[in-house]
Amino acid sequence: MIDGTNELDTAVLTWMVDHRTPWVTDVMTVVTTVGNTVGVAVLTMILAAIVWRRGDRRAALATLAVMLLGWGLMNGIKYAVRRTRPPTPERLVDLSTWSFPSGHAMMSAMVAAVAIVLIGRGLLGRRSVGSPGDRARKRGRAAAAVLTAATLLIGFSRLYLGAHWCTDVLAGWALGALWGTLALRASLSGAVT
Repeated sequence: MIDGTNELDTAVLTWMVDHRTPWVTDVMTVVTTVGNTVGVAVLTMILAAIVWRRGDRRAALATLAVMLLGWGLMNGIKYAVRRTRPPTPERLVDLSTWSFPSGHAMMSAMVAAVAIVLIGRGLLGRRSVGSPGDRARKRGRAAAAVLTAATLLIGFSRLYLGAHWCTDVLAGWALGALWGTLALRASLSGAVT
């Protein structure tokens, strides 16, 4: 066991390294770049702007606050745990921050969870008069599926590039989805004022 890693971590890293190809490496580099802090911040601001324009300023501000506090939570956990990243020969990206949890996985899961909560509350997507019809529900489910797939792909890119151990990514997904869902629901329900 290396610095808190386990058999799963080393087995996944070994498998990823053994199955790398140049064109997949190029694709994963693009995916990981899109899923970085800037990409998540831009998506967060777009979501908040849409909700603000729809007239729900509280939800727009809650979206920004949840994401900003989640970013702080992620960094706090990184500095508390201080887990080192996979070794350099296997790691295709140059990073100087701690490994646990994966920030890309956590923040992409968080923004996906926030968007799904907003969709579920009817704050995103095409407005419909009266109750949302089958088409609106289908669009909401499709958007949730796309967001989930993007989050999974971003996390996979971090494993493929050797930026993280498997458990870093799994924890990032879990923490991001949990924080994004619970924190936004609590702030929109009035539990947090």
